[in-house]
Amino acid sequence: MKTYDQKALEKKWQKRWQEMKIYHFDFNSKKKPYSIDVPPRYASGPLHAGHAVHYTHIDFAARYKRMRGFNVFFPLCFDVNGIPIEERVERQLGITRKDIDRHEFTKLCSEFANKNIKTMTNQFIVLGESMDPSIYYQTDAEYYRRLTQISFIELYEKGLIYKGEFPVNWCPRCMTAMADAEVTYTNRQTKLNTIKFYFKEKQPDQILKYHGIGKDDHGMYVEIATTRPEMLPSCQIVAVHPTDERAPWLVDQILIVPLFNKEVKIVEDEAVDPEFGSGIVMICTVGDKEDLNWVFKYKLPIEMSIDE
Repeated sequence: MKTYDQKALEKKWQKRWQEMKIYHFDFNSKKKPYSIDVPPRYASGPLHAGHAVHYTHIDFAARYKRMRGFNVFFPLCFDVNGIPIEERVERQLGITRKDIDRHEFTKLCSEFANKNIKTMTNQFIVLGESMDPSIYYQTDAEYYRRLTQISFIELYEKGLIYKGEFPVNWCPRCMTAMADAEVTYTNRQTKLNTIKFYFKEKQPDQILKYHGIGKDDHGMYVEIATTRPEMLPSCQIVAVHPTDERAPWLVDQILIVPLFNKEVKIVEDEAVDPEFGSGIVMICTVGDKEDLNWVFKYKLPIEMSIDE
């Protein structure tokens, strides 16, 4: 019995399948088309196990539809834009993009990406993925950029997109906005700061029986606990949970933001966590994701606390 040489056999049949063009999408076919909107993978390095699992799941659908008689559109594509490629080029060369000419840095990133694309394409073949190599695109190609620009123009003319001011994830190292998918959250120990927000109007002493409400020589106040005291300038409203026993007394009252003497209203909102801190939260327009939800819900003005 001959020894089974899987590498030799795989190369033989992979080459045969490419020659037979069995994965090609036939633009002239009368078969019902089945289009797969493939998310282009970053050309920032060789494929890893996550890529293999992710694209094999997509490949399941492509192969199943071909077996069912569909003309499957399953392109081979790569994303060569964005932070991952820039960051890896900087790390590899021990530089930052500010150290060299912009065009030279772009050229280095392009060369790095194209080298990875060649490696990744061969890896996809070895994995047996049934993408159509004849329908290929990468996101730095001139025709691709033109298509995306035309798409944005058409969406704008239809009123489906607009320009506005919104809080974004900002990287001080890369000096650019980051997508949520590029941000990793970690748990850290920090300090919970308790800040006094004084009432604008005089309040009855009977509310002093509730926790988080106190009185000193400056008047009556509520305590608000936060891990982000630097967000005080951006505070727009204060919120309490509707079931909180203090809500009937607090809702619609006006508080004064310390240091900035800005008047803010107390509202009730079910998104407030009654167990966090004093159970009363300040809502800032450049805080976390929950703050952003409140910004849209209450149509709050965006006020910056920290600039560049």
